[in-house]
Amino acid sequence: MRTILDVPCFKTVCAIALWVVLLAACPIALSQEDPITIEPVEEPWILKFEPAGWYVAANGNVKLPGSTSAGNGQSFMVDELNLDSPRIMPMGEFQLRRGDWRIRVMGSGLDTDARGETATAAGQIGAAAVSPGDTIRSSLEVLTFAADAQYAFYTYNSEPGSVEITSTLLGIAGIRAVDLEITAEVISGGTQTGTAGGDALQAHPYVGFRWELEIARDFTIDFTTTLGGLAFGDSESWSSDILVGFQWNPTPHFGMQGGYRQLLLGIETDDAPGEFAWNGGLAGVYAGATLRF
Repeated sequence: MRTILDVPCFKTVCAIALWVVLLAACPIALSQEDPITIEPVEEPWILKFEPAGWYVAANGNVKLPGSTSAGNGQSFMVDELNLDSPRIMPMGEFQLRRGDWRIRVMGSGLDTDARGETATAAGQIGAAAVSPGDTIRSSLEVLTFAADAQYAFYTYNSEPGSVEITSTLLGIAGIRAVDLEITAEVISGGTQTGTAGGDALQAHPYVGFRWELEIARDFTIDFTTTLGGLAFGDSESWSSDILVGFQWNPTPHFGMQGGYRQLLLGIETDDAPGEFAWNGGLAGVYAGATLRF
């Protein structure tokens, strides 16, 4: 008598079922092995150096220390001493970048003088009296140094297949130091009749933001603005820095840059009659190179 085991169809079904069970068991066996761990590739640090020449001029209102009987609280404009002529001065920036974080160090300066300004009216420069026809020799030196940290809190990348565009918005927090010195010498009939001057070194924190637009990895437009200040005792300082720049990078390690920068500054020390103050700024176009390592 034949049983169900002797039916050829049943034997075929059993063979297929056995293969199905074996195939299903393979992934289970593989899953019991140790998983493959892919170590993330650590992003390297990128160092960027941007040396430039800044065609800059000064402006603003100045008060130099005087006395209760002369020059107490009197002020004058920078252009009255012919200290507003533009000069090409050095400006540079170091930037260390990794992922969304950046560390920036930036410095700039202005050193200018006027050797033969002739007074047209009587007046006062600090404690020095000025008469018509007197010669005024003056100088202005401004050095600025800034260090900050930047974080990219928003980044947009264009869709694949289109022109490669990256837009990045960064927050900035740092500290800026300003070293300022102004001197004036009054000459009458070939003889020095008076001198005046003041100097100050102040530092204050600042915050701001930076926006960058990178096109096809070769061309970059950037806009940076910061604002800060600090008051302590009878001294105070503040600054506002606005910078619009353009970069062209024909190679990954070298490029060219240019733009416009306006740095507004305010410094006040002591009280009248010994007050030294300057509320003005430095402004002009710049051009230079970009180096990446």
